Amino acid sequence: MGNNAPLVHTILLTKFLLGETSSEEQLLVIEWLEADPANKQELDRLEEMWEKSGALEPIPLPVDVSKAWDVLENRIDEHEKKSKNGIIRYIRPALYAAASIAVIIILFNVLKPESVKHNPLVVSNLTDFVRIDTLPDGSIVTLNRNSKLTYLSAVDDSQRNMVLEGEAFFEVVRDTLRPFVIKAGMGGVRVLGTSFNVKVTNTSNVTVDVISGLVELYYPKNASLDTLRLKLKAGERGILSHQQQKLFSNQASRSSLFWNNNTLIFKNSPLKEVFEVLSQCYNVTIVCDDNYINYTNLSTTFKDKDVNQVLDVVAATFDISYNREGNIYRFYRP
Repeated sequence: MGNNAPLVHTILLTKFLLGETSSEEQLLVIEWLEADPANKQELDRLEEMWEKSGALEPIPLPVDVSKAWDVLENRIDEHEKKSKNGIIRYIRPALYAAASIAVIIILFNVLKPESVKHNPLVVSNLTDFVRIDTLPDGSIVTLNRNSKLTYLSAVDDSQRNMVLEGEAFFEVVRDTLRPFVIKAGMGGVRVLGTSFNVKVTNTSNVTVDVISGLVELYYPKNASLDTLRLKLKAGERGILSHQQQKLFSNQASRSSLFWNNNTLIFKNSPLKEVFEVLSQCYNVTIVCDDNYINYTNLSTTFKDKDVNQVLDVVAATFDISYNREGNIYRFYRP
């Protein structure tokens, strides 16, 4: 296509990148991609131009074209049948214009999901309690305090797109044809069906803890480099550091869901680690300078207990003591 690309092609491909194409338009894109291997490169170039418009508000969701292509592969047979019957034809190359960044900017603002088909669903939680709600696709979201989720997509969209501010736990209904995509901070999360926790900090960093299934955390570093991607499975945590422009993975935090279920599970955990988790969950400071105590292992479950109840159990179990000064707890051997 290049500089001789029809403007109508540019509009159609941009709609495809935004997830706004109809079934007929998706088949048309397939036909075009099959016609010439160079067309795939043109689509990639268009995506890169589109990503450069990220200075706009809201920031466009990064698009994984290869995965979008995978979703469409199962429709190729139908496309071929229709092509043989003469139902589908190439768009008549009538209007020619350079595919400039200005066109992409205009198209994003005109075709963005929240303005095309319907008013977005906004779920917000300004209370002191968690809020549980069902999304249009049947998925369940639990919102932490001071959090908001905006669900952008209509039922017939090719992706389930949303934007998260704050923290939420998702139980996603599996739909292999409609990926579940969350714009979170400076990155995003993409799944088909799973359960996981997402937290966006004030610095736009993102933390994802996976409970079940497979989750992809991604970070569009800048327009000149490929998007960074990190696959996470159950029991893993992914961290997006915008300051370092990197993605990291490690073991999921035991405290990641405490805000949701008030439950802590420890299995042969050193008390040093237990104290760190309790400090995070209850917003207190626990100090212990005794390595004998710090490296004694604890295996138990706490549910719906306040910090004093938990520490009383720890002290009684290991015959140790603690004192309290405000929100500071100090453990020692009597």
